[in-house]
Formats: sequence, C-alpha cells, structure tokens
Amino acid sequence: MEINEIKKLEATMSEAQIQHSCVSWFRSKFPSKQSLLFAIPNGGARTGASGAMRKYEGALAGAPDLILLHKRGGYGALLIEMKTPKVKGQKSAGRQSKAQESFQSQVEEAGYKYIVCHGIEEFVRGVCEYAHIRPIEYLADLVDNYETYRKARL
Repeated sequence: MEINEIKKLEATMSEAQIQHSCVSWFRSKFPSKQSLLFAIPNGGARTGASGAMRKYEGALAGAPDLILLHKRGGYGALLIEMKTPKVKGQKSAGRQSKAQESFQSQVEEAGYKYIVCHGIEEFVRGVCEYAHIRPIEYLADLVDNYETYRKARL
C-alpha cells in the first residue's frame, strides 16, 4: 500500500479510526514509550448527563486528542489534535474549533509542542520531528504495515 492509497482509505474513515491507527503505530514502533502516549476522552457524542459529569471531573473544551509525555527539544510534552483529512469534493480537511485553537495557544505559550495531524502520515512525520528522528524509515514501514496498524487491538 502506498501513502496515496492510505490517504484515500483514511478519507473514508472516522477521526477515531485514524487515531486508533496512529496510536497502534506508535506503540508498535516505540514499545518502551507506549504508555506515555494516551488519549484524552474529551470529544464525541454524549448525553447531557455524561457531558456534565465530564465537566464536573475536569474535562476542558478544546483539549487535544492525544498527549505524548516525553521531553524533547526543550518541550515537556507533545500534544496532538487529530483531524480528518481532506476528502475529494469537500472544501477542506477537518478544522479545529475555536476552543481547540484557544487551547493550542495556551499550551504553546506554556512551552509545550502542539501539532494538528490530518491522518497517519502527518502523525508519523510530527512524532518523528518532535523526537528528532528521520521519518523515512518509519514512513517506509507505514507503507508496508498499514493494515496491521489499522486492525490492531490496543
């Protein structure tokens, strides 16, 4: 499977499915750091009662989808917002909400790295850039093993 084929497949997937592939890829490639990347269960549809409970527990509008707790390059952590890629026929890819943009600004002002990824290729490139790793071998692996990551059980 080539990168363009992966992008076409992702255009039919939900943000949650793409995020799953990204987390699966990361945990496969960096097993010693796998518990340092985790999801923030902040989005998605919910009832009024469950939304109120999340807010009561401390959930924040605009918080990113994933956090990688790994110091690198002067940053204390990498915060990752996942978005759907541009789909042919649509004007644009998934976009951040105003709350997400505000959260990003606050996080960056506090000295953390924040990226927005529209699919697994951007995720791989973003993680590699953050870790100061050349992405070429990881992208080659992604092409060879994408179906494994997409179907993996976490």
